[in-house]
Amino acid sequence: MAHGGEADEQGTSTGIAPQASNRPLPLGKSTAWAVHIIAILAVLYTMKVARDVLLPITLAVIFALLLGPAVNRLQSWRLPRSLAALVILALSLGAFGGGVYMLSEPALEWLGKTPEAVANLREEFHAVDSNSAEVDAASRSFDSLEKALSSQPSNPQITQVVLTEPGWRSEVWETAKNFGVYGTLSVIMLFFLLTAGDALLKRFIHTLPSQRDKATVIGVATAAQEQMSRYLTTVTAVNFAVGLVTGCALWVADFPDPALWGAMAALLRYIPYLGVSIMIGLLAIISSVTYDTIAMILAAPLGFALFTAIVGQFVDPLVHGLRFSLNPIVVFLWIFFWGWLWGAPGVLLAVPLLTLVQVVCQHSQRLTPLAHIIGSE
Repeated sequence: MAHGGEADEQGTSTGIAPQASNRPLPLGKSTAWAVHIIAILAVLYTMKVARDVLLPITLAVIFALLLGPAVNRLQSWRLPRSLAALVILALSLGAFGGGVYMLSEPALEWLGKTPEAVANLREEFHAVDSNSAEVDAASRSFDSLEKALSSQPSNPQITQVVLTEPGWRSEVWETAKNFGVYGTLSVIMLFFLLTAGDALLKRFIHTLPSQRDKATVIGVATAAQEQMSRYLTTVTAVNFAVGLVTGCALWVADFPDPALWGAMAALLRYIPYLGVSIMIGLLAIISSVTYDTIAMILAAPLGFALFTAIVGQFVDPLVHGLRFSLNPIVVFLWIFFWGWLWGAPGVLLAVPLLTLVQVVCQHSQRLTPLAHIIGSE
């Protein structure tokens, strides 16, 4: 012991430093949090920049979870998996294309009437405001000032150039073009996921090191496919029923184009809270430019609000059950987040993605607290 102590003292006295360890120094708590925040911001920036790539893939994954059980059922009837996927895709695209074809003409017609509807509403508000003499005097003063400022210049050589913004037709065409591109890529990706997705998942599981990791991934994948398919099928059935009842009620009330607004009610109901509000606003606008009496103007929006309130209070909890209950505050913030990230497609995909996150968290021991935060119970 004495020799060891003397050697240590001798090494220290001669100035020879002990050999440094190759272990990395542990990060402090503040540094670790900073690294995590920077990583999250980098991921969010990548998701926003790579929207054109990630959006078709996300759509394909969501619909693969929805249509996967149907393909498995056809495959159990001795039908090749590729042929089963092709049949399911053909039926789904045929139903969707037929609905779009039937509703495209009245939808374009109402888009063409949008400027007229806005002008009518503006005239009605102007008629209400013009009852005041002061408002009339101010309007005449502003009109005379506008004429004075917009008079032709004295120099005839000066030419006024007015730059006009693109109209709604170009915006509709741009939206339709983007929808066609994203839709085509999503359909191709969906076909590959339905035909070879299970084989790719099995190869990934085979590469995992431990048997525990393999069992965890198998459990999460199975639960995600089964529960998400059940959830999306249930939500689609309820929304279809809401749209059907809404369309029939509007048809009985002699509302213009009831099939179009029934389909819009079913589609917008995929967006909790915001979708119903948007539909009530649309019905109010269409009623205000169609009817003259206050009772007829308020009948459609108030009736739809009452109907959706009854469905939300009694039908949704009975059909969905507590398994898919989500915290309304989390849902509201989640919708705004995906709307900021990916626009309108992100708003439509927000709730299915949140439900998928909840299913994954419920089957992971480390993420169970996050599942309790997302859920309403």
